[in-house]
Amino acid sequence: MTPKKRSTRAITEQEAHSYFKKAEEFYLTMAEAFQKRRWNAAGLAGVHCAISATDALLGKKARIRSSGESHMDAVELLKQYIDDANVGAQSQRLYRVLSEKSLVEYDSREFREAEAAAVVKDVGRYFEWVKEHFPI
Repeated sequence: MTPKKRSTRAITEQEAHSYFKKAEEFYLTMAEAFQKRRWNAAGLAGVHCAISATDALLGKKARIRSSGESHMDAVELLKQYIDDANVGAQSQRLYRVLSEKSLVEYDSREFREAEAAAVVKDVGRYFEWVKEHFPI
């Protein structure tokens, strides 16, 4: 069975580094918001950190980023293009984070402390893994 075609867009290494910088900023914003008990802001910044980090990693390793309507396409792209022993666990982590996007961004219900803590934990581990691919 042929894998489903995911919509992508070609990017340069320079663009990949720009996405990485965005991911770093979102990460810092997430951490600060969590510390200040701003659960909605922490959750959303975490989601955006994960999205930008994924664009950075796919850009660096495969010179693409996801351009589909669903952010979940990036989970499959990771598994398809990133040759790393931890890609399975990290793609599951990314899936969990992206699963919170609609709730934290669009739902009228406030994001809860426990939900924000789970996102912060997953994003922290995911971003650390992505950073391994961006040596200083």
